[in-house]
Amino acid sequence: MAKPTDELLDHSYDGIKEFNNPLPRWWLYLFIFCIIWAAVYMFYYHFAGIGESSDAQYAKEMQAFQEQMMSKNTGSADIVLTKADFVVISDKPNLDAGKAIYAKNCVACHGAGGEGGVGPNLTDDYWIHGGTYENIATTILNGVPEKGMITWKAVLKKDEILKVASFVKSLKGTNPPNPKAPQGNLFKESAN
Repeated sequence: MAKPTDELLDHSYDGIKEFNNPLPRWWLYLFIFCIIWAAVYMFYYHFAGIGESSDAQYAKEMQAFQEQMMSKNTGSADIVLTKADFVVISDKPNLDAGKAIYAKNCVACHGAGGEGGVGPNLTDDYWIHGGTYENIATTILNGVPEKGMITWKAVLKKDEILKVASFVKSLKGTNPPNPKAPQGNLFKESAN
């Protein structure tokens, strides 16, 4: 290990002289190792394409999750919602069932009171994919894979999707603590 010395070097920068104080060898070796590691990493993941990118790893994990949800076989990938399905459910037992489904599957992203978190706030007048009951049920059914929301048709049955959509619709106008800032477009209910 190099010891600092009080030897004054013979060069001068703007009248400033410096002592000969070399860095410790372990620090230099670590620095050189980091440079070599970065070069190997760049070659492996970026230039040669041998390693899997983080985007590809994420897509693979999402696919595995979708397959895992499909294997539970509670839902069906063939669910189709028709106009007759788009009637908001307002009776207490079905809303309570929707609330239970929401608590089990949606709280992680949308918060316990719908205030938002990773996902958007469900209590305000702003909606990214539309605020009608039909829009909400369709978004739950098909998901939003590009934003990380899985398709729930593989996990939930048709009536469960409609119940949770009704519960989400009932959250509008509630005032949960710490709501997420509005996202999307302002949505106003039509009088029809």
